Amino acid sequence: MNHEVAQKKSVLSFLSVDLRCLFQPYNLFITMDEEYVINGAAWDKLDQALFTSSLITEEEHKRGRLEDEQHIYPISRKETEQMEQLLNEAEELADDPNEENYVERLSILRNVVDWSKSRHKSWSVKVIIGAIISAWILNGAEKKGGEDIEREKKTVEAVQAWDSTEVVLNVGNVSAEWQDKHSDERLNSPKHYKMYELSEIKMYLEGQKEEAVRIKAMADTTKDAELKQRRLESVEEYKAKAAKYQAEYDSVSSLNSAQIREMALGRLNRSLNIKTGTAKTMHGFWIFLCILIPLYIISGYPRGYNLIRSYVRGGCLGAFRNVGFGLAKIFFGVGLAASLLPNNVVKYIYDDGHTETRNEGNLLNIPIMLCKLGMMCIGAILFVIVSTFIMTFETISGLRRNIDWGAIFRILIPKKPQPEAQHNA
Repeated sequence: MNHEVAQKKSVLSFLSVDLRCLFQPYNLFITMDEEYVINGAAWDKLDQALFTSSLITEEEHKRGRLEDEQHIYPISRKETEQMEQLLNEAEELADDPNEENYVERLSILRNVVDWSKSRHKSWSVKVIIGAIISAWILNGAEKKGGEDIEREKKTVEAVQAWDSTEVVLNVGNVSAEWQDKHSDERLNSPKHYKMYELSEIKMYLEGQKEEAVRIKAMADTTKDAELKQRRLESVEEYKAKAAKYQAEYDSVSSLNSAQIREMALGRLNRSLNIKTGTAKTMHGFWIFLCILIPLYIISGYPRGYNLIRSYVRGGCLGAFRNVGFGLAKIFFGVGLAASLLPNNVVKYIYDDGHTETRNEGNLLNIPIMLCKLGMMCIGAILFVIVSTFIMTFETISGLRRNIDWGAIFRILIPKKPQPEAQHNA
């Protein structure tokens, strides 16, 4: 839908004539007085043409006066043709086709019909920009995902090359800190991978035990019986979790090299499948946007009656557009404005009372910097999502309403000629 229309600007701006005279009582109440006796029948047809649109309310019909300037416009091909037919009949019935008021009214209504029959640009540059940004982001994410997939494949190949001999790997008592210091080594061999797994399990196991001891100490010093009972129940829960981790630790400890290799390949292949699926999804959506953008432009030239109908029915979409783009502007604007403020100013106060400010790194400012960046990212994401949704919805509506699919199918699939009926002599 045209951005101007979505903002509820009058469609009169598309016309070269001023329709305000149609809403003056003098011109709307067509009476058969002496001034209009000559073209009385023609004026009656013009009056019928003026009230053709189904947008006209029952109250307007009763008053014989249009209260809304939009209501003069037909909202369907049938109504447009009906209005045009009435104008043709008015021309045929005119006794004096050069009478000034009659010519003015006929010209205005002809312009309405011409505008309703012709096509008008309805696509929005803002929406297209949002979709292009979305396609650019997806393309970049897809390339990065492709690089991750290639690295994952090489990792799988390296694990497949491990010695698959079923040899028990005695690694001893592995500490919880091993994984932090040697995480990059876990894929070097089955033994390293086993040690990494045991170290990770040991970390969770010790964490549950420590938490159980801490809560037990709190329970021992609690005087409130109810609170003490709840804490003792928590202690039992932590002990139960610790027991599960201990069982898992013992299970992994008993695995041989072939079983460790199978475990590693299973996890790596699951990760590879997820990344591959995500990359395919992003690629598919990127292709979808590349097709959608030109279709949005092609379908964005509705006839006038479709444009008016879309304007009347597009209240929810217009509200979504305004709210979505509005929030995007707020988040991005606030984040951008906040980013202009200094982040790294540190104030020093000396013993003699004087102060000094320096522009240097300050870890306390990191959350503020992340907040600013986050607001800008939220604004950009909202802009992209709203643009893509609006483009999809309007493209579907435009393809359905603005293109004569029946005529296209008749050209592509012509009907076979019917054989002439055979008659007996």
